[in-house]
Amino acid sequence: MSHDYPQKTVVQASTLEAKLASRNAQITMVGVFGLLLILPLWLVKYPPLVDYPNHLARAFVLHHLNDPNYNFGHFFAPDWGLNPYCLADFLLQVFQHFVGIYAAGRLLLTVCILGLPLGVAFFLRRANPGNEYLALWAFAVAYNPNFLMGFMSFVLSVALCFVVVGLWLDYLHTGQEKYWLMTLVLATLTFLTHLGGFAIAGMVIVLYTVLDAPVADLKIRNYMDLMGRLLMAGLAFVPGASFLLYARLHGWAGRGPDYRHWSINLKLRGMTVPFREYSRTVEAITILALLVTIGYFLSRRRELRLQFVWMAIVAAIVALHWIVPDALGDLGFVDYRFCIFAFLFSLAIPVFRGPRIVPVALATVVFLAHVLQAGTYFVSEQKHLQRLANDFQYIPQKALVLAYTSRGVGVPWEKQDDLHFWGYGVIERGWITPSLFHQSGVQPLQLRVPMYSDDDQYGDKLQERKYNEESISKAYDYLWTTNVGYLNPYLEKMGNPVCSQGELQIIKTKKDQVAALARARLSH
Repeated sequence: MSHDYPQKTVVQASTLEAKLASRNAQITMVGVFGLLLILPLWLVKYPPLVDYPNHLARAFVLHHLNDPNYNFGHFFAPDWGLNPYCLADFLLQVFQHFVGIYAAGRLLLTVCILGLPLGVAFFLRRANPGNEYLALWAFAVAYNPNFLMGFMSFVLSVALCFVVVGLWLDYLHTGQEKYWLMTLVLATLTFLTHLGGFAIAGMVIVLYTVLDAPVADLKIRNYMDLMGRLLMAGLAFVPGASFLLYARLHGWAGRGPDYRHWSINLKLRGMTVPFREYSRTVEAITILALLVTIGYFLSRRRELRLQFVWMAIVAAIVALHWIVPDALGDLGFVDYRFCIFAFLFSLAIPVFRGPRIVPVALATVVFLAHVLQAGTYFVSEQKHLQRLANDFQYIPQKALVLAYTSRGVGVPWEKQDDLHFWGYGVIERGWITPSLFHQSGVQPLQLRVPMYSDDDQYGDKLQERKYNEESISKAYDYLWTTNVGYLNPYLEKMGNPVCSQGELQIIKTKKDQVAALARARLSH
């Protein structure tokens, strides 16, 4: 028996099938891109990310403070609080309950680097529906210098920032209180991750709420509605702002603006941060592909609409990049932090209804170029890093170690993967070192007892004679020094090298001699 279905039903079924097929294709593409994105992290033992070993070692110490196999508990104490930057450390503690420290670190790196494009996609679904494919550019720039420098908390806060803004857009569009509550919770969590993402989320939400209001809102009734929305926006950030005020009043590290190195050239170079990785070639390919994409959109202007509210927001973030210094006290690379937000929010500007094969293909090529470069560099660095790890044998288990390390001459910061490599010695040899990041109110680790010369990574205070060689020799068993040839006259007075490999020197201090001399003085 045959049935004659209405034509409308057949068309609806066909449309539904097409949507499902498109949805499945998108999910498949995201899955493939995600796997490729994290592959370099899981191919190697030592991801060559600059600050990462220091953060990983701190997490290891926190997890083993009461472990009798280590002496960490005699020198360090936990300092958990409602402070920024603590979420990454907390996640590492959770992960270590199930896996070892190396796998825990890679899991956190996975969350950070995957969170970036997924957070942007979440945002674009609300800010630029139908153009979520532009989140492919977030995949493409995930290995930007902020990630390569090992700024895990900051990268995670970028992802959370886009989720917070997306939830706020849900609240504005629906008026449902559940979205405001989720904005409140995620904004507070973003503060506990990093001030960068928290501050930009607040700035964007306020600007969008004002700029997206129609002209009719100038009328009294609608003006009051606008004020109400702004009040709700402010209330969502009250917990985080309160925690910040408390931290500032209770010993948070003092950080003032430092404009000594501000320059037009550095600011211009900082605007390329989202597109940079390890080579100028890939950077050029990325910028060229982006320009071609913009040209393609403009060539089909009838199918293009621009969202000027997001243009204004991006302009405000770029202006902030130019206004702030490159350092706030001991916090450097501030000019690395803003343009990644500006670029990713700019993905909400073009509403394009034309064919997408060109922008998708260009973003895919850039993504593959960045992942290939990252994977190649990660693997190529393993021989060098393994040689450094082999040199751990020159320092005994549980020794007291002080690290003096600096940037190699002419080497980009992103390639300074030996700067904090000694952190793996804390993990693999149980070294005790105050060179771990342990700022009060910033990281959840504090020294239980003061250790001499613990805040002088580059040896500046040693050269200024605020510290002296005899006291350092008395306090430590060994010195781990990298790229600090300018300190050689001071290091020679502290001890003798037991290992020299390139720019690395491991020095056994004259601690025993100093102690013997002190005993001799007392006996006389």
